[in-house]
Amino acid sequence: MSSATGRSPHRAWIEVDHVALAGNLAALRRLAGDHMTVIAVVKANAYGHGANQVARTLLDHGAERLAVATLGEGLELRKAGIEAPILVLWALGGPEAEPAVAADLEPVVYDEAGIELLERAAAAVGRRAAVQLKIDSGLGRQGSEPAVAVQLALRITRSRHLHLTGTFSHLAVPGEDEAYSDVQRLRLAQALDAMRSAGADPGIVHLAATGGVVAGAGAFGDAIRPGLGLYGMAPGWAGDRDLGLQPVLSLKALPLRIFDLAAGEGLGYGLRFHAERATRIATLGIGYGDGWPRVHANNGWVLLHGVRRPVVGAVSMDGITVDLGDLDDVTYGDEFVLIGEQMGARIVADEVAAQRRTINYEVTTALRGRLPRVHLSEGTANAG
Repeated sequence: MSSATGRSPHRAWIEVDHVALAGNLAALRRLAGDHMTVIAVVKANAYGHGANQVARTLLDHGAERLAVATLGEGLELRKAGIEAPILVLWALGGPEAEPAVAADLEPVVYDEAGIELLERAAAAVGRRAAVQLKIDSGLGRQGSEPAVAVQLALRITRSRHLHLTGTFSHLAVPGEDEAYSDVQRLRLAQALDAMRSAGADPGIVHLAATGGVVAGAGAFGDAIRPGLGLYGMAPGWAGDRDLGLQPVLSLKALPLRIFDLAAGEGLGYGLRFHAERATRIATLGIGYGDGWPRVHANNGWVLLHGVRRPVVGAVSMDGITVDLGDLDDVTYGDEFVLIGEQMGARIVADEVAAQRRTINYEVTTALRGRLPRVHLSEGTANAG
């Protein structure tokens, strides 16, 4: 990313590769089966990538539906002009029901209280609301007990105000405990059989998210519900598999200051770094205010000229410092890469996650809104 002067207009920014995004969608559909509907998960600002732009690319390249976690996320997509079906994966609070129905979102239900709430909302809005029934097949958190799912499905089917568009569940340990995943599939299948026998159409059936697709459960039902894999990442247990996925997100920054640090001098809050020898330091304009946390004090790397350089000293709200060693050809136009590829070298989100003792999901979703998202597609760049 560069301006007419060769320097990015941003102090730090995220680049989103929409060509890779479309390729990942195609790869996941191939893994699951070309006949499967794709419900693309774009919650948490599309895992930090920018929900509106990501959703458009996924829909343009064949995803049939979207899924979000909250009412606000769904309304934001509608405000952006996106008309595709949008599943809201987490239950709504009382005041959220009417706006959800009015925006033609698909809320999740799993008990009588949720059904009654949405019936009242649909009556008030004057439209029949689409809902999806979630069954707890063994993960916990949300969902109806499989034994009562048929009663709930019939309740929705007979309602004048609701329409059952889908039934789904979520795997707890795909790829890690196949016996338990088999139990979950069986519980869901039995509930679906009971629903159909009672005359309730479950609608579109889906179980496998990215982990389920990679583990071989993607053929269950009518659809898959990928999130992580769309963005070129995989569950930790599948990190050594070649799934044909490409990282979508890069994180870059420019130096705000380049200066010399004498041997023995300290640096940053708490003077947590002392130079063992004379060195050069670059200050980058990214910190925990952008979602780059304090755990990276003296912990982690950036790429410069395709070479790894260590992060040194404390992480500030708005800046980090990098040890350049004896490099003397660094300019204020040089890009430092915190996540991504540069001259054949690469730092991936999984590596950053290991430095934080967390998972790759958290790395990208933690990146905050004040970092501009620059959306790249076939050589074009658009900030958003």
